[in-house]
Amino acid sequence: MSTSPLDRAAVLILSRAGLKAEPASRARLERLLQESASLAGVPLQSYVTMVDTQPAAFDELLDRVTVQHSSFFRDPAQFVAFAQLARAASGAPNTVWSAGCGNGQEPYSLAILLDEIGCNNWHVVATDVSFHALARTEKGEYTEHELQGLSIARRQKYLRRKGSGFEIVPSLRRNVRIAHQNLAHADPQFVVPEAAAVFCRNVLMYFGREESQASIQRIAGRIAPGGHLFLGHSDSPGPMNAHFEPVQVAGALCYRRLAKAANTSPLAGRSQPAVRPAPNLSGLLAEGDQAAANGDLRAAVRAFRQATYLDPNVAVAYFQLGAALELAGDLREARRAFGAAGLAMMRGDGNEDLSGLGGYTRRDLARAIAVKLTDSAMAMPISGAP
Repeated sequence: MSTSPLDRAAVLILSRAGLKAEPASRARLERLLQESASLAGVPLQSYVTMVDTQPAAFDELLDRVTVQHSSFFRDPAQFVAFAQLARAASGAPNTVWSAGCGNGQEPYSLAILLDEIGCNNWHVVATDVSFHALARTEKGEYTEHELQGLSIARRQKYLRRKGSGFEIVPSLRRNVRIAHQNLAHADPQFVVPEAAAVFCRNVLMYFGREESQASIQRIAGRIAPGGHLFLGHSDSPGPMNAHFEPVQVAGALCYRRLAKAANTSPLAGRSQPAVRPAPNLSGLLAEGDQAAANGDLRAAVRAFRQATYLDPNVAVAYFQLGAALELAGDLREARRAFGAAGLAMMRGDGNEDLSGLGGYTRRDLARAIAVKLTDSAMAMPISGAP
């Protein structure tokens, strides 16, 4: 039985980059394959053969599949939390790793923050599976549209004009080390030193369950005991309690690496930031419901988002997050949350607690997700592409 070009391409991307082929992503992959074959002027089957045999063609397709859309200081609460951790760290050299750095806005945001708070003993490592993304990060050049999240003061201090756009000033670029890394595959020449903090946001959502779990294990192997991991709200890492415990720092939920020994934390030697146990899932869902009922959509989004961090496999939490984001007018992020709800349902065993939906059944939830994802008013890529 012959394999279709789409199936063949999906296998190549899974085996070489660890990227999953869920129904929504398969539809997008099919469109990208057709567009790329048309641009190359060859039949679809011939183009997939090029992708299989020519590294440059595979890298080009991978660049298109892994959307590099981002902004500076995205999810500001996590940067506030990281600043608190960095200030409390010992004076020894420390590393923060941006795993899946995209076009560079995240690692440069981290470098800006470290400069602002005077933590000169830290340096930033930026990695990505996409060579195109790494090249853009290396150049550090951005259009006006790509500067979202940067204040006027930060633009004036850390950017300078270049042509019709801007570039990161050399003094900041020198503090960001850039390297290629595929989290989905074991690499005997791991390029990242042991880190005190890792930002791996909206990366795991591209992976299948096995690849996601393997990535978490590899990340855990590069985080010093007591160090912290920040994930994106669309990520679904699965069980993490073998390596991490959920905690809140400065109001943001993240994951702390379980300590192997009491005195081996990179934050030893100075007073630790206040960290309190994370609230439970039902409490966060109730908090979000109450905030939404009171018209405080920002608080509702925060509570539902923290619920998805606490248990990334609960569809209700993602759906409620999507509903709150939709009411707040953020349709792009709402659609991402609804898509994550659908993926969580597909991974579930059918026994999910739906108390957060006021008596609705699992089938009702599945239908509601489908309606949201097919709503023409929200018809934009789940991946966040412009």
